[in-house]
Amino acid sequence: MILYTHVPLEHIFPEDASAYQSQMTISCPEGHLIVEQIDGGDWRIVRLLSSDPNAFLNPAYEPGMVLRAGPVLR
Repeated sequence: MILYTHVPLEHIFPEDASAYQSQMTISCPEGHLIVEQIDGGDWRIVRLLSSDPNAFLNPAYEPGMVLRAGPVLR
């Protein structure tokens, strides 16, 4: 089956709510980051929320990047 739609996959194939329990939103200079906690207290970037198109070109906000735990995230 091929599905042609502009609706995001998350709305068509929703995940269980427990998949989002380890995620949180933090502020950054260009907007907000959705991060999830991984082993050792570090955080992995899941998504960047920003209205600035240039923010998406910044490799520091690339999904999958690991942020070291510190006082900024608490």
